[in-house]
Amino acid sequence: MQFRRNWEVHVPLRIIELQCWTLVWVYQWDRWEVPELDILVKYKEGTKRLRTPKHIHWVIDILIKKEHNRELTLNFLNYLYSHYENIDRFGDKNEQENCSIEFFTNEALSDFKDLDNYWEYSIEFIGCFLELFIRMEKNHPNPFVFKDLMETLIQEDDIFRIVSKATQNGR
Repeated sequence: MQFRRNWEVHVPLRIIELQCWTLVWVYQWDRWEVPELDILVKYKEGTKRLRTPKHIHWVIDILIKKEHNRELTLNFLNYLYSHYENIDRFGDKNEQENCSIEFFTNEALSDFKDLDNYWEYSIEFIGCFLELFIRMEKNHPNPFVFKDLMETLIQEDDIFRIVSKATQNGR
């Protein structure tokens, strides 16, 4: 699915189909330290419009999941956080264009499937985006957003601090 921004047409490098009936589009983008390896992620659920995920979207979903199953949600967050160092930015153009989800696949996240019963996003959906977000973040010369946000969620900081981190209004 193409989209236009500033009169430029963007065509996806890759489309990832999730088992939760969501399509994820990965586009070439141009920010940070290595702009030629940067990506923009968008998704489409069923007949809904193409959307750009934001940190605040999945964070709200996680907070609601945590209200229903605190222990499993914290285990899920710790699992995600434990893989942060293993996920790196794209090494070259070929790796970027053929990107796939390696660490947070539906199978790898199967222990957390009960969380799918709460709120909107599936664990597969959250895992897919977080893996791509980590890759994007590590393209920045000083990555911090995702890692700081995960620490804030795991430490169960107050809602104001969490929202500040998720909306990138505070470091």
